[in-house]
Amino acid sequence: QKTLERYQAMYSGVFYDRYIRGLWTAAEGLVYPMFEQSRHVLEEEPETEGDYYVSCDFGVQNATVFLLWRREKGGGRWICLREWYYSGREQKRQKTVAELAEGLCEMLGGVQPKQVIADPSAAPLKVELRRRGFRVRDADNDVLGGISDVCSLLGAGRLAFMEGCENTIAEFGAYLWDDRAIERGQDAPLQENDHAMDAVRYFVKTMRLVQKDNKKRRESIFGAALR
Repeated sequence: QKTLERYQAMYSGVFYDRYIRGLWTAAEGLVYPMFEQSRHVLEEEPETEGDYYVSCDFGVQNATVFLLWRREKGGGRWICLREWYYSGREQKRQKTVAELAEGLCEMLGGVQPKQVIADPSAAPLKVELRRRGFRVRDADNDVLGGISDVCSLLGAGRLAFMEGCENTIAEFGAYLWDDRAIERGQDAPLQENDHAMDAVRYFVKTMRLVQKDNKKRRESIFGAALR
């Protein structure tokens, strides 16, 4: 039973219907329907511990997003503490790569992240960040696998966002599956309202958070059995 529960906890949303219930459910509507303001958005910052991480999505006319992450004390949720968001298209002015990197430094406010998990296509930004002394890591850009992992962590209550992360929170309510892709028999999100969503996915997938949670759960089950 514990093994069944562990596998059931690995999936949420459309992926739960497919992999656990055996239903070929269409991927339509919101990508993250399990996201709830009351459950996943925090007014007061909890005590956190351990290393800080940054995940980023890079754009020139499209938005560039930096998200700052740290784990809740006691090994609980991963908290998105801050965001920095700039859209050249919306602001009518394109920032230079150096200006974008300066935006990251302003958001950090002296915090030194262990890693910056970066959009794999962000070559000029990665060069600038490394020049400034940041340790940069290419993100795992497995789109569907990353979405599935984010769904799982949201469903399990393992991700939360400070209310100041306004653009990220707004995108959760506007990030949709692509109806035209569904008609072609493909699963793909619309490439709209997705910049912060990509940064969230990069963090979760690259850090292998679902796999780490499942490993801990297995060790707990085996430890209990041995006792």
